[in-house]
Amino acid sequence: MARPRQFDPAEVEEALLDAFWSYGYARTSIEELTQATGLLRGSLYAAYGSKEDMFRAATKRYVADLAAAISTDKSGLDAAQHVLETVVRLTARDPQRRGCLILNAIPESHALSTETQAQLRDGLKAMQVLLRARLCEAQAEAGTDLDLDPLAAMLFASSVAIRVLGRAGQNRRLLENIAKGAIETARRCFESDERTRPKE
Repeated sequence: MARPRQFDPAEVEEALLDAFWSYGYARTSIEELTQATGLLRGSLYAAYGSKEDMFRAATKRYVADLAAAISTDKSGLDAAQHVLETVVRLTARDPQRRGCLILNAIPESHALSTETQAQLRDGLKAMQVLLRARLCEAQAEAGTDLDLDPLAAMLFASSVAIRVLGRAGQNRRLLENIAKGAIETARRCFESDERTRPKE
């Protein structure tokens, strides 16, 4: 009969996330992971397999934590604004200014498996899909037929810029203005389209 795990997986995965987020995949050693989690090397390998498996678990936790943080009952552009403002808040309040775990991993992803690379792409895709869904809601609310692709790209690029520039140490005011500018531009596009549509 298998012995039950003697640790809380959620706590361990948060510890793995903190380590990988702070040091990056390549520079995070197994010793650092054992120290972060409080587990012995053998226990970590038994629970998760390889270091890359541990990184995938950390990435999954990161995506889940972010999804919970940006969740809202709002819809349309109000919801999109909530998303970008939350990204600003999370970025600015991190004393280490670590940016985005997924974006940070892109430069070294060539050394990772195709499965891990796909997980990283899926993480970025999830934000794009979410922002486009909010734009679709705004479109339905406004009754317009705008081409949403450029707006979705702009909002996604803004979320990326906030993370990257935040990691580079730029001040919160700049990050807030990126979010504000993107949302105001989107609002103006919808308002302009409404004004120019022929009356029925």
